[in-house]
Amino acid sequence: METYLYFRKFRPATFTSTQGSATQALSAPSVASIGGAVDAAGVKIASATEIASMTVTPADGANSNIGSNYSHPGAGVALTLATSAINSVADSVITFDNVTQDTANGYNFETGDIITVTLQQGLETSVMYAASALKGIEASATGSTILRFNSLKNDGTDDVITIAHDNGKYEDIVNGINAIINGNNKGKAITVIDGSGGGLVLSPELGGLGIDGLSIVLESGY
Repeated sequence: METYLYFRKFRPATFTSTQGSATQALSAPSVASIGGAVDAAGVKIASATEIASMTVTPADGANSNIGSNYSHPGAGVALTLATSAINSVADSVITFDNVTQDTANGYNFETGDIITVTLQQGLETSVMYAASALKGIEASATGSTILRFNSLKNDGTDDVITIAHDNGKYEDIVNGINAIINGNNKGKAITVIDGSGGGLVLSPELGGLGIDGLSIVLESGY
């Protein structure tokens, strides 16, 4: 019987962007809240599927450049936006359609508007592998360890999980993963690292190692 290893990227439950100018691009969440540099592969928010909802709290009492599906709520009152009007998500930066691009659900942001984004499980935010799919473990830096797995698509290219942790803890990470796989876990799905919702859930074998980031880079084609 197999042991199954579950990993989930670091994600805040929510984050806010206060528009410093009338731009449709939101500020990315903080580096700390998503467990690494916002533009690092496998760490960034990369898909609109990771966004559960968005609201805008207008800075003033009037804005004529909003979609026909909305009624302006007035200054300081939150309005729920349609996630269908998300234009793009790249390097953790969300860009929303203006009213010209989407006359029904677009919204032209103004200086001082506060946009709140609530995140959810989405494309490539979590993965689970059979322990037998683990091909190797390597130190990529003094504070970073890479796990290589047979691709979930099983066509020759590794899936790569990178764990950020305190410096000098590589051997402890290896020992912890080994203990998880060879412990009394046969036939079970074990949460190895789950950084969702602004919290952190670890398998006990990895406690005390300063784990504060996780990236997942899957073989292309998903």
